[in-house]
Amino acid sequence: MLASRLMEKFGSPMAKPKVDLDLRKLEVFYWVAEFKSFSLAADHLSLRQPTVSAHIRELEQRLGAKILNRIGGEITPTALGQVLLERAKALLALKRETQAALHNFQGRVRGELLVGGSNIPGEFILPRKLGAFIRKYPEVRPILRIGDSAGIVDAVLDGKVEVGFVGFKGGDGRLNYQGVWKDEMVLAVPKGHPWTRLKEVDLSDLKKEGFISREEGSGTLRSFRSLLSRKVKEPETLLNVIMVLGSTEAIKEALIAGHGVSILSRTSIQREIEDGLLKEVPIRGLKLERDFYQVFHRRRTLSPVSQAFIQFLKHN
Repeated sequence: MLASRLMEKFGSPMAKPKVDLDLRKLEVFYWVAEFKSFSLAADHLSLRQPTVSAHIRELEQRLGAKILNRIGGEITPTALGQVLLERAKALLALKRETQAALHNFQGRVRGELLVGGSNIPGEFILPRKLGAFIRKYPEVRPILRIGDSAGIVDAVLDGKVEVGFVGFKGGDGRLNYQGVWKDEMVLAVPKGHPWTRLKEVDLSDLKKEGFISREEGSGTLRSFRSLLSRKVKEPETLLNVIMVLGSTEAIKEALIAGHGVSILSRTSIQREIEDGLLKEVPIRGLKLERDFYQVFHRRRTLSPVSQAFIQFLKHN
C-alpha cells in the first residue's frame, strides 16, 4: 500500500526520464529540414556547419532515433522527424510572436521578416523594397522565399511566410488579398526576329511561332490566359507551346538564344531590352495589364515586423 502511494507521488523508480527538448536544437533542425541542407541552415543561423551537425546529432541521441534521412545527398525528415518538424514550426512561430510582442512593447521594429514572392515580385521588386526597409529598420532581418504564385500561396497557408506577393487573386476564403502594384506583360522576341521590324502583330500571329510558356502555377501564365479568354473561348488554341520553363530567367535565356517568343513582365526584361538582347512587340488590340497582390492569412495575427513592412509599402 505504502509502495503504491510512493509510486503515485514520486513515480516508478524504473520509469524512463522524460525527453527534454532544447528550443535552439529544434530551431537548427527546422532550418536543416526547410533548406534540405546543413550548409544553408548554417549560413542562415550564422553557425559553422560542424556546429549544426552536432546539434542534430545530439537531438537524435536525446530522442533515441533518427530524425533526418540522408540518402544520395538529399536530406528529408524521417517519419519521427516530420512529427517533430510540425511541432518545431509551431514553437518557433510562438517564439517569433513573443519576441515581436516584446519589441513592440518597447517601441522597436526588430526581428525576422518572413515574406514570399512569386518570380516577378520576388526577383525584381521585393529585393529593392526590402533593402530600403532595412535601411529604415536596421534590426530587421528579411527572409525572402521565391517560387511560383501557387507555391507562395501555399507557403502563406502553411505559415512558412507571413506575407506573400503573387500575380493572381485566389478564391481561398482563409486568405486576404490586397492589390499593391500594377504590372504590364508584353510579347518579348529575340533580337533579329522578323517581328522586330513590325509596329505590331495580330493575336492570331502567335500560333505561327514557337511559344515558351511558364509552368501551371505561374501567375504570369494565369493572368495571360485570363486576358486571352476575353478574346477567345479557348486561349490555348492561339499558342504553339514548344517549351514549358519554371522561371522567368530560364525563359529569358531561351529567348536570347533564339528559341521562340513569350509573354513576360515588362519589369523583368527591362535590362535585356536596354542591352538590345530582347525586343518588345505590341499585340494589336490587346493590353496585358494585371495586378500584383499581397496576401496573408485572415486568422493569423501579423507580427509587428510584417505590419511595419506592409505600412512601409504603402508609402514607398
